[in-house]
Amino acid sequence: MILTSFLYQVPCFATDSTLNGAYKVRIPTYDDKGRMNWELIAEEADNLSDGVYSAKNPKMFILDEQRAATMAQSKSGIFDINLGQAKGSENLFVKGDGFEAIGKPWTFEENVDSSRNRLAFSERGKIGFEEEIESGFVNGVGQAHEHGPIDKSNRADQSSNHNLMEEEFSKNFPTVAYGGKIELLDLGEGRRKFVLENDVFIRMADYEGNSSKSDYSTISCDWAELFLGNDVNSTEDSFGQISSIHALGNVKLIQPLRKSSAGELKWSEESGRVYLFKSARVFHQKWGEAQGEEIIIYEKDGRAEVIGGNQGRSRLILPPLGKTNKP
Repeated sequence: MILTSFLYQVPCFATDSTLNGAYKVRIPTYDDKGRMNWELIAEEADNLSDGVYSAKNPKMFILDEQRAATMAQSKSGIFDINLGQAKGSENLFVKGDGFEAIGKPWTFEENVDSSRNRLAFSERGKIGFEEEIESGFVNGVGQAHEHGPIDKSNRADQSSNHNLMEEEFSKNFPTVAYGGKIELLDLGEGRRKFVLENDVFIRMADYEGNSSKSDYSTISCDWAELFLGNDVNSTEDSFGQISSIHALGNVKLIQPLRKSSAGELKWSEESGRVYLFKSARVFHQKWGEAQGEEIIIYEKDGRAEVIGGNQGRSRLILPPLGKTNKP
C-alpha cells in the first residue's frame, strides 16, 4: 500500500490566518540528512510556542525510503515539530503496510528504542492485520473441520470487553489484536514491532478451510509481541505479514476442539510450529488432557506433541484437530 498520492495535495502555507493560527496547514519535517521524515497536514493549527502547534483534524504522513508508508489521523493533537513528538486524547486511526490500528490516548516520538518512530496507545487500542496467519494455527492444513460444542468465547462476535471501542476499521481483518496498552514501533524497510500489554486478546480466522463457516483461534495473555514483515533471522519474504508472535503471562490458546494454557507461547511463520512453555497444558474434547514441560503444535497437520508429560511419559502425541474415531 502506497500513500504517496495523498501528499502534495494541500498547500504548504495557510490560505487564511489569525494572529496565532492558520488554516489548511502543511508542515514537513526532515531528518539529519535533509530528507523528509514525516509531514503534518491539518485543517487548522494554532501556534502555542516555537514549533509547537495545536492542530484540528490533523493527519501525519510518515515516510519510509521517501514514500508515505504510514498515515495517522485524529480529531485533534499537539505537535512539537522541533522535538519530533506529538500527542492527543482522542482516537488516533493509523493505516500502514498490512495493518490498521485505532487507540487513545496516543503519543508519537521519533527515534525511540532503536526504531525510526513509535506510536503508542496508553489506555486501549486494537490492531487489524491484512494477512491471515497460516491456517494450520487454527485447524491444521488439510484437516476436516469438525464443529463440535466449541466454546462461544472463541467466536468472532464475542469477547465483549474488546468490542467497546467506538471507532471501527475500514474493513474486516482476519487477524485482530487488542490491548490495554499498545506500542507500534517502525523498524524500517517494512518491518514493524507491535507490543501489547494488559488484557491482551488476539483473534485469528481461517477463511481458507473446508468449512462453510470461518473458524477462529484466540490467544489471551498479559503481554504479547508481534512482528510484521521479515524477521531479522528469517529467509522468507513476509512483507506485510505477521512473521512471529511471542506471548507471556496466563497464556490461553483456544482452537476448535482444543484448549491449551501455558506461561509462555512462541510462534514463527518460518518454523510452522506453536511452542508452549512453563506449566503447559492441552485439553482436547475427544482425547482428554495432558501436561508437560513443553507442548509443540504443528501447523502442517494440527497435531500436538507433549514433552515431559505426566505419569513418567517423556512424549505424548495428540491427534490432529480434525481427526475422529471413524476408520
